[in-house]
Amino acid sequence: MSAPMPSLISPTRCVLLIMDDGVGVYKSTGGGVEFLDTLHWREGGFEEKLSDLISRSGASAVVVLNDAVEQHYRKEKVPVLSYFDKANIIQRRLNVAFPNYSMRAAMPLKAGTKAVREASAADKDAAKGDIYLFAAVPSTDAFGRIMTALSNVDQQVVGYGLLPVESTSLVDTLVKKVSEKRGGGGARWSILISQHRGGGLRQIVVRNNELALTRVTPVVEPDPENPGMWAADVSQELQATLSYLSRFGYTPEDGLELIVIGDPVYTEPLEAMIYAPCNYNVLSVPAAGAMLGIRAQRDELHYADALHAGWSGRKFALDLPLTSRDITAIRQPRQVALGVMTIAAIGLAGVAGVAVDEGMRFYATTVNIEVAQIQKKKIEEIYYEELKRKESMGIDIPLIKGALSINKAISQTVVNPLEVLDAIARSMEDIRLDKFEFLNQGQEPTRDLQPGEVLPPRNTEVALTISFAGNIDIVKGNEEIDKLVARMNERLEKIGYLAKVETPLRDTSFRGASDVEYGVIANKRQVTDRYEAEIRVRKVEKNG
Repeated sequence: MSAPMPSLISPTRCVLLIMDDGVGVYKSTGGGVEFLDTLHWREGGFEEKLSDLISRSGASAVVVLNDAVEQHYRKEKVPVLSYFDKANIIQRRLNVAFPNYSMRAAMPLKAGTKAVREASAADKDAAKGDIYLFAAVPSTDAFGRIMTALSNVDQQVVGYGLLPVESTSLVDTLVKKVSEKRGGGGARWSILISQHRGGGLRQIVVRNNELALTRVTPVVEPDPENPGMWAADVSQELQATLSYLSRFGYTPEDGLELIVIGDPVYTEPLEAMIYAPCNYNVLSVPAAGAMLGIRAQRDELHYADALHAGWSGRKFALDLPLTSRDITAIRQPRQVALGVMTIAAIGLAGVAGVAVDEGMRFYATTVNIEVAQIQKKKIEEIYYEELKRKESMGIDIPLIKGALSINKAISQTVVNPLEVLDAIARSMEDIRLDKFEFLNQGQEPTRDLQPGEVLPPRNTEVALTISFAGNIDIVKGNEEIDKLVARMNERLEKIGYLAKVETPLRDTSFRGASDVEYGVIANKRQVTDRYEAEIRVRKVEKNG
């Protein structure tokens, strides 16, 4: 099972921890985790409150973790399969294993497969195949309410996972850290005991780095006046877990690493109540977080569910994401939208590169703009000279207003190529642009300008050429052109430009005469000809 990606590149995520009596909401950042709130299932306006919490968290995505009692696991041996058949056969095996549960998933167990093959080395046929962990949970009314809340927000959904599976790597990391600190070797079996805010005591049993057993049971609430009560409850639950392990092949000779996360006030009495041979380790929540690279809240020493939320929230992807129709219905459209945005960004970068090249040539060949810029520069020099002498001469208001009017006139008539082409590229959809060019409307100056004389700036335009096949319905073709212009203007008008059809595919108005061709020539022309339309984009002059 994979450990979380480095915290420096981890996104901010909202983690929803599903419990039997409600859902805990956490904010996981690159190196820390923050508890936001707990919402109970019977709370009024549950879906709206949860959606609001997710939106206000500032997270870019949501991770859903199931920490409830009803989780079902099975280990299955799957024969060696081809790459093309594996997914379908495993899905069918899942359906047979859990026919009454719609939310299912499977993952290979490398250590389990290795152990089976070593144990059956003499039997080559028995050694073939892989061991898989099958998991399933029921699709409850509580799950439906979570999905309703997620459908009302815009965040991506990373996945829906089971806390024991996703935290198996957390247990491995803690075991390695405490073993290194103690200087001893690692044990084959590990148990992590932690209490969560919902009141449940979560036990995760790991064998050879893979999930072997998990239990969540209610225990008494910690009481500083009587810490032994909590310790006695935990001791009793641990003994029940150890009795289960004997069925899985556990023996004291295998070695057992026991890690208890909690407030030392409650965990210290527990040590005297444990009689099983083990390496007993006690960690407060901040101490465990430091080993895991998670900044936990300093004032929280006992409840460890935040550590599990922070650990899974940092993962690039969940180890065992469960799927269902409800989850897919929310995830897929958002993933598609994200992919489209990525492709659009890549395409826009290509358009921007072409636009830069065209823009450079446009500015290099537009003499009138260069002249206007030189004039503007000269006026600015006069302006600053006048400012230096303002104490003796005062400020020349007409000169300043003239400079500002020239700047305004140029900005209102000169097309910004990157700005315009960006809006055009986002409006094209499936219509192909054959070519575009920048046009300079007006004439070159016929004489040299006199000192102080200003040449009125010339309007610049962008001409877009679009063609359709000769056998297109002309009326429908022109309708598509009109729709394209409408889409363009939705974006162009916001930046001060306007698109207009300069030349339609064909003038379809009635002129009192018919010039339609008939026969073979007309049919051939419909197939081979291309009809072109031209759209002009102009700067809109602002009044005032």
